[in-house]
Amino acid sequence: MAHIDDERGARLARVLFPDLAAAVDAAFARHGGGAERDFDAWLDERAEEVGSGLRTAAFGELADAPSRERLERAFAATRTVASWIGLHVPEPEAFAESGADFGSLGAALAADPTLVPVAAPYGLGADGWRGLFSRAASEEGGPLAIPSGDSGAAPLAISSEAEREFARLDAVPDPSVPVLSASPAGEADAGRRSVRWTLRLVPAGLAPAVLGMSFDHGPHVSLPEMLMLQLARVVAGEPLVDARSFTWLAGTLADGRLAARHVYDSVERVVRINCREVGNQGPHLGARPPVA
Repeated sequence: MAHIDDERGARLARVLFPDLAAAVDAAFARHGGGAERDFDAWLDERAEEVGSGLRTAAFGELADAPSRERLERAFAATRTVASWIGLHVPEPEAFAESGADFGSLGAALAADPTLVPVAAPYGLGADGWRGLFSRAASEEGGPLAIPSGDSGAAPLAISSEAEREFARLDAVPDPSVPVLSASPAGEADAGRRSVRWTLRLVPAGLAPAVLGMSFDHGPHVSLPEMLMLQLARVVAGEPLVDARSFTWLAGTLADGRLAARHVYDSVERVVRINCREVGNQGPHLGARPPVA
């Protein structure tokens, strides 16, 4: 789990342990020296332990330990990805308050080992996602890493059709899914006040769960969910999906004639978003129906 930054950790620690902090501050004022630094490090460790417990309290109702662990790992990976651009990920409790049913999510996880929890942000725009994938490409040895001495292609390639109507792909696709509007965490979030989050389970097999189908055979995973799934796999050191398949993405384009699809080009080490007519189908094209 990503370690909380020093400044925020120190503030949280002093809120959690005010008496101890005051006593050490008084001692430091009298004697000086390095005791305060040692104590602040201890406070930071305690704050991380307490904060970790607070962040996973929403999972406490889950009887299945592996399901809890999968949720915890998913949130930890998402926080790491979000930290690359200073984006704040809402805590699980906030998702629960917005309507996410962790009991149902846990039961679905226990029943299907291919499902992966995906907390996805909407409203980053194409440039926001390019920034995240560029950062992922700097992970040495990762599936998007550019080989030494090779300029390589951009790690996220978006076709002109998808770029032109990107806002349609960047919108929450299902009005029945609980949506959480997160307030900015700091200056890095200042330009992203419209970011919204969803939490769903996405089939994360190397190929789509349902193959050989046209776009009409949904429902479909959203573009933000698909991209966040891939980035979380980079963080976890797992192989990217769709190296030999294509996944339809929610939302139609060009007045309903086209739909976007996702594929990972393992040779070029690029995730590609391109478009096909909604009636297009083939043995390697299919859907990853999300579970809410």
